[in-house]
Amino acid sequence: MLTVLPYFRVPVFDLGPIPVDPWATLVCIGFILGMEVSRARGIRLGLDVRDVVDGSVFTVAMGFIVGHLVHVLGYHPDYISEKGPVVLLQVWGGFSSIGGFLGAVLGMVLFYKLLRPRPFWLHADTIMYGFPFGWFFGRLGCASVHDHIGQPSDFLLALDFPDLGARHDLGLYEAMCLIPIMAAFFILGRKVRKPGFFTVLWCFTYAPARFLLDFLRSTDLASSDLRYLALTPAQYGCLVMILAGVLLVYWRHRFQDWQPQDDGAPGKAVRTEP
Repeated sequence: MLTVLPYFRVPVFDLGPIPVDPWATLVCIGFILGMEVSRARGIRLGLDVRDVVDGSVFTVAMGFIVGHLVHVLGYHPDYISEKGPVVLLQVWGGFSSIGGFLGAVLGMVLFYKLLRPRPFWLHADTIMYGFPFGWFFGRLGCASVHDHIGQPSDFLLALDFPDLGARHDLGLYEAMCLIPIMAAFFILGRKVRKPGFFTVLWCFTYAPARFLLDFLRSTDLASSDLRYLALTPAQYGCLVMILAGVLLVYWRHRFQDWQPQDDGAPGKAVRTEP
């Protein structure tokens, strides 16, 4: 009787000269789905669709750029001495999810504060609402290629890795953790919420789950994450994310109440954020 999941590998399909990679495919699906969920909420709130879509694209692009920089500088600084500074420009060569979150924040600030000034929290929170739905498919992509190998385990959901034995698959675990988070966003999103609500919700649901999951990451492999005072860079990022959520809860009282307009036009909202 099997006590762990059998190892599986999703093949790469060749579409003519173009290889269809399962990770890239699921990440693209996640990006499109997350953007569409945010776009639909933006329409409901009476926002300009172009502001939501363009902001989403810019935010994701910044996430990939900064996520790669954190991957190299925080997890694999040896890459610079081995491959030279050019490795910092090779954004396809690795990605840190926590670094991606940092890049997303920077992207939102740049876009909605400088490039196209708009009410920041209203637009940022609209994009944040769609984020868990897209991130779920991104983590399914990680699970499809098993690039987050954990510690040895005989846990029921551990994976029987070739040559490594049964180990935790952190991509799979994180995707599973995102299911109740998506459900919470969907249920709570039925109402119009004060700006910042879904950003706070993400900080208080995802960050604790990710912080705990990182204790299951491998420590005995060449690809194992670096630790700084026994914690991974992602765990420090999670602590910062939780602190940011606490500060935002304190700060949100400065927003005045805003409600959907009672003018017979569904989806329109008035915002009195300063």
